[in-house]
Formats: sequence, C-alpha cells, structure tokens
Amino acid sequence: MPAMNQHSPTSHDAECERIARPIGSGFRYASLPLRGQERYAITAIKALDKSLEEIVQTVAEPQVARSKLDWWRGALHQATTEGSSNHPVLISLLESTPPTTLEKLVPHLESRLGSALLALDYQGFDTEADLNAYLDAKGGALFRLYAQALNLPEETSIKLGALGALGHRIDNLQWLGRDVARGFIYLSAEQLEKHGINEADFHRPDRSTRLVPLLQTEYEHIRSEHNRHLLELKQTCRRPPAFFRALIALDQSRLVHLHRSGLRLLDERPERSPFTQLLTAWWATKRAPRPLR
Repeated sequence: MPAMNQHSPTSHDAECERIARPIGSGFRYASLPLRGQERYAITAIKALDKSLEEIVQTVAEPQVARSKLDWWRGALHQATTEGSSNHPVLISLLESTPPTTLEKLVPHLESRLGSALLALDYQGFDTEADLNAYLDAKGGALFRLYAQALNLPEETSIKLGALGALGHRIDNLQWLGRDVARGFIYLSAEQLEKHGINEADFHRPDRSTRLVPLLQTEYEHIRSEHNRHLLELKQTCRRPPAFFRALIALDQSRLVHLHRSGLRLLDERPERSPFTQLLTAWWATKRAPRPLR
C-alpha cells in the first residue's frame, strides 16, 4: 500500500484519532501544531502505543493477552515487510508514511512491542540498568518513532529517545498506586534495598509515610536526569519541533505537580486539568525548552 504525497483523511485516520487523541489528553494538545501527513503518522503511532498498553493493562488472562500481542507481532511484520494490513491503525500508518521512513520505524516498533511483552511477563527489575532498558524500549522507542515520522536527524532522535524514556518513568511514578495494586512495582530491587524497603512495604497501612524518602529520591533522580538530557538535546537541536517542545513541557509540569502534591502516590494520583495541560502545551510552542529549576 503506497504512501501518498497528499494524504486525505479516512475512516482509518478517524479511528486513530479516537484512540490516540481523546479530549482532555496532553497528547491531543501537544499534537495541535502538527499538519498533514505528519499528524496522521504520529497519531497512528500513538494509537498503536495505546492499543498495546490497553492489552497489558486490561486483559486479565495472561494467555489471552499474550495471544493478542502475538497477533500484533504478525500484523506489524506484515505491514512493514509487505506494506499491507487490514487493521485501521496500521492502514493509517502505512498510508501516511513513505516506505523509506517506514523502514526506519521497524526497530523502534519492535522495541515497543517487546516492552509490552516484558511488562506482561513482569517479575521485577533487579537493577537500575534493567529498569532503564525497559523504559527505553517503551518511552524511548515511542519518542524515536515520533522523531523518525518527523524526519529528524538520527542524533536528535537518540537524544529525544532519552527524554521519552524519562517520560515513561514519570508515567510509572504518577500511576504507582494503580500499578502496585496489580503487582507491578517499577522501582528496581537495587533502589528498594538502598532504602531498606521491600515489596511488602507497599501494602502496609503506613506506606504513604514509610515510602516518602524513597519517592523523594526517585523524584530528584528523574528531575536531574531530565535536565541533563534536555541540555544534551540542546547541544544538537536548540529548538525541537513544537510537538516535542509541548511533550517535554507536559512531562516537566507533571513532575512538578507530583512533587507539589506531596508525592502521596500510593493513595492518590495527582493529575493536571485539561485546561492546564492545554495552556502548558500552547506556551511550549512559543519558546525553546528550559531545564527545571
């Protein structure tokens, strides 16, 4: 299925919009500056990401979830090697992505699928290196997919991938309470041991108080790493596309909001209002990204 120079919206694109850009979502506001094929391609990538995440989060029977992910593996292989599909998300991706760009997406699509399989078989991360590999395969791969869809230089794509991995780390911190309830504690055994914490402590009545030092350390680590990678990005790309500036600003604002909310993340999930997210994304399109102070 050849990509078209002038892509007209179809029902497949509308389905991707429904999945990827719900009203009130940060991604919806970040993607407002996108136009034409770039918007359709990036929306299809996000729709694929959300489809994989839904399987991991909502399918209770592991065997059924694995079967669904195996289906996606076959569908992605067919789409990227034969240029054909009968799934609306993949059809939209194929129609909005030139063949040369699609070829560059393949390793990052495989990484994203691999991260879903890893989350499904989660047995805990022993070391910080193990955790970082997972974060890179998910959030890092997603940002690299966006960068390739925008035809950004490889070096810039790599730098943005590091910020994408940290963006997913912020996701995990924000959703810690929900994930603990289903047995997914993303913090590595190495981190827990340093604070004298074990997984049972996440279920104790006094957990919100007991885990404050651990969560504070995690917040400071993410903040420091985000600033470091942002400064490295600015060395190669001082003014990324408005879409990425908005994504970065939204991640920064989430991180600050979590801290201001007291990091009470096991009993609460602090979230910013849709209007605040819209305002954050809009301001980010007007200026270059800045490190957190």
